[in-house]
Amino acid sequence: MQPKLSNPPRFLLMKTSSLGDVLHNLAVVSDLQRVFPGAIVDWCVESPFAEIPAWHHGVRHIIPVSIRRWRKHLFKRETWAEISLALGALRSEHYDAIIDTQGLVRSVLLSRLAHGPVYGQNWREAREPLSGLLLNHPLAVPYALHAVERYRTIAATALGYADQLPELPLDFGLNTRYPLQPGNEVFLFTNTSRDKKLWPEDHWISVGRALRDAGLVPVFTAGNEIEAARSQRIAAGIAEGGPLGEVLFRPTLTQLTERIAKARLCLGVDTGFTHIACALTVPTIAIFTDTDPELAGGFGLGLRQTFGHLDSCPPVSDIMGQLKAWGFLPA
Repeated sequence: MQPKLSNPPRFLLMKTSSLGDVLHNLAVVSDLQRVFPGAIVDWCVESPFAEIPAWHHGVRHIIPVSIRRWRKHLFKRETWAEISLALGALRSEHYDAIIDTQGLVRSVLLSRLAHGPVYGQNWREAREPLSGLLLNHPLAVPYALHAVERYRTIAATALGYADQLPELPLDFGLNTRYPLQPGNEVFLFTNTSRDKKLWPEDHWISVGRALRDAGLVPVFTAGNEIEAARSQRIAAGIAEGGPLGEVLFRPTLTQLTERIAKARLCLGVDTGFTHIACALTVPTIAIFTDTDPELAGGFGLGLRQTFGHLDSCPPVSDIMGQLKAWGFLPA
């Protein structure tokens, strides 16, 4: 049952966690703005990713939550003060539709605390089946779609514009804020959340040396000391005694995105930073070793290619071949 819409319509988007997933939901905001000009879109998101919704001009209010941290510090006064603020923000507006693209129990419970009907995947399709039973309006949107298509389809099905979706251009709303200014840097996103998703260090060194010889300057990122040490080992292997590539240690998401927009090329494992590069339309190679690229591979309008399959390790030759085909390396 589609909601009765106000003028202007008011929507709350519930995508709270995972850098890549939050980023992908920017496309949902663009769809809503095109189908419902002037629509008011608020967004509930975990605090570490609260920068991302702010990148889109179509988002009015951002409601940050810190569920994981709250659970660890439930007996602190500061925790309950933060919870009270978040609940007050959630309940300060009546929404025509609350769209949960997360598919988790915690996101649906948050949705139910706000005012308005809650839409999301039914129990057969949601990541956590119980979440589908807690919705006002469960939707039969398949989980087996790429994340970007799945999120856009959930919103379109809930609000009755699914037939228009094929004609709506894919737009993450980033072009104005982050215009491309390609220089001579190549970002190598060698770190990720799980060791199984890593690509071997010697593979990175082989590809990095080829890119260095082609005149590109490698740049790395690190979120902790272990990641920094890994990046520095790879940078040293690429340098072969020459200048080391730069390692950006814990940049903010906004600082990193501004820098990525100036890159000539990006290569990365399954990490949110790789998805940022794709969304910006920087030429990007995504390297998957443990997750299914059919569900979360590189997605966007720019020059991009994803290598790997579930539980596989793409060889160096595949990456080199693609770089040659794109003209970044001599044939």
